[in-house]
Amino acid sequence: MFIDKLGIEHPYCEKGGREMEEILNADIILKNGQIYSVDLSEKLSISQAMAVKDGKIIFVGSDDYADKFYGENTEVIDLCGKTVLPGFVDSHIHPSSTAEIINDFNVSHIMEAGIQSREEAITELQKEIKKNSKLYPDAEILRGVGWDASFFASTSEGMPTCADIDEICSEIPVIMRSFCHHYIWVNSKALEVAGIDEHTPTPRNGVIVRDEEGRPTGVFQETTAMDLLMKSIPNADYSLEQYKDAILSFQKQYANEFGTTLVFDAYPSKRAIEAYHELAKDGMLTIRVSGCFYADPSEPFEQFDRFIDDKSKYDVDDVFSIKTVKFFVDGSGFSFLLNEPFEPDALKAANLPEEYVGSSQWTLEELKKAFEKINNAGMQIHAHCMGDGAVSMVINALEYVAEKSDIKSNRHVVAHILGIKEQEMHKLADMGIIAAMQPSWCKMAGVQDRAALLIGEERRNASYPIGKLKKAGVMITSGTDFPVYIPPNPFEGIQVGITRKIHKKHPEYERYKGIQLGSDSNKMSLEEMIQSYCINGAYQCFLENVTGTLESGKSADFVILNRKITDVEESQIIDLFAESVYFKGKKVRITGEILNTPGGIK
Repeated sequence: MFIDKLGIEHPYCEKGGREMEEILNADIILKNGQIYSVDLSEKLSISQAMAVKDGKIIFVGSDDYADKFYGENTEVIDLCGKTVLPGFVDSHIHPSSTAEIINDFNVSHIMEAGIQSREEAITELQKEIKKNSKLYPDAEILRGVGWDASFFASTSEGMPTCADIDEICSEIPVIMRSFCHHYIWVNSKALEVAGIDEHTPTPRNGVIVRDEEGRPTGVFQETTAMDLLMKSIPNADYSLEQYKDAILSFQKQYANEFGTTLVFDAYPSKRAIEAYHELAKDGMLTIRVSGCFYADPSEPFEQFDRFIDDKSKYDVDDVFSIKTVKFFVDGSGFSFLLNEPFEPDALKAANLPEEYVGSSQWTLEELKKAFEKINNAGMQIHAHCMGDGAVSMVINALEYVAEKSDIKSNRHVVAHILGIKEQEMHKLADMGIIAAMQPSWCKMAGVQDRAALLIGEERRNASYPIGKLKKAGVMITSGTDFPVYIPPNPFEGIQVGITRKIHKKHPEYERYKGIQLGSDSNKMSLEEMIQSYCINGAYQCFLENVTGTLESGKSADFVILNRKITDVEESQIIDLFAESVYFKGKKVRITGEILNTPGGIK
């Protein structure tokens, strides 16, 4: 550590004398603003000014002291009272899935238009499929995304069928991903090309919707079932170059736009991992990315040996790394794993037994064995858990591991948490398990009404309990799960996390305005939301010493807002935006323009 002539500590630097005085000539000084930062101990720091040199923050404090860092080539930014925040961290997101936004057509606008009947929904979806089949007459495959499986599950007629697509397009495979990415709906040609028929066995932990004679009707649920199609149809996945283009597009259109400078990609394909690695090596990334390997329940246990061997294979400095294994413990809809049965009417309509609680993709013994191996190898577990039963299973498995080994240092994560037993919140806290939440989901909207049909109003109102988890001592990290939810706007997440209400820019605002999801006990404060979107996310990604707060020695990753955040009404936070975004001290966005940085930032 060096202490300069002003008495300011520089923990990152051991230099002194003239060499240090030269360093004190900052590249950038930001003055007359609100430098807002919350650290891991929940300490809020608000200062007037900040200085940046060589990509790092070298000073945070008063305007008067900041002047001492002025040099001949220093750029001075008058903030005019506006807030500067650390760069946001999206702790559960799928940037590589931007490939579907670029290469596929989207039908989510249809499902958000207030359609009431299955017949109307099918008609509108058919129109969109027909339109796109005519736009690309020479295509070998047609891919779409955005239909809502929960809508169809709530109708008496059930899921769409391959015949619904065959009426419009039958000559080439058509693959339609649901907006939640837990379902695929295809036409008969896709089934033919994939070689899937009534003799195809249903894979473990997957669902193939069939008719009374056992023939697939066109809908596949959960990864193992969907992979039967994706691995058997040419061009179902994207190429390496398409993934590269997608990642760069996400970086430009979404991350740089909203001020996100670190992401955890919660399910990159093998090609996407290669794409990240190559882009990072070539210095093309203006965000940091933490990735993961996917634990496939249909694969042999030896897959975990491969993950451990490849733990640092793709790492590029602190820009891209993989030290995490992703588990889908349960799925979506009736594949939630609950502690108590689904609602009786929903079970009756779905022809399921009255005691049905959903399903797990792994047995408890398998999770214990896998978690122990991963933990002992110093790797992180990231577990998809929607139902409270899935959360209970992960807690049981990690308690088993904790009896033998330290688990806190690996910072294991449970993602989503639609529901959880209150007594188990304290178990998460005691074991140091992080809750990776999606605050934008914590509001009343149509999807919540459909959830109530499955789990009842009481459990629906208690869903996504970020406030209670926080009060129990659980570390909360925030993300968007993009492209499940578009756009990945942290300002929306902050507002909804504080209010638990729909915001005015949502397409269903008029229907749900003013209605709060659950009690005030599940709200979080502004400070808590900023902490969850910044330093806590950096901690989840093992980068809390690099980024996540605005303090001397950290990477100069920060966002200049258009206003002072503490002057904004809770219901108006959605109107905030990033005027400028900096990554490693370099500007990657200014108002109305996303900068093209040649060669990225190295």
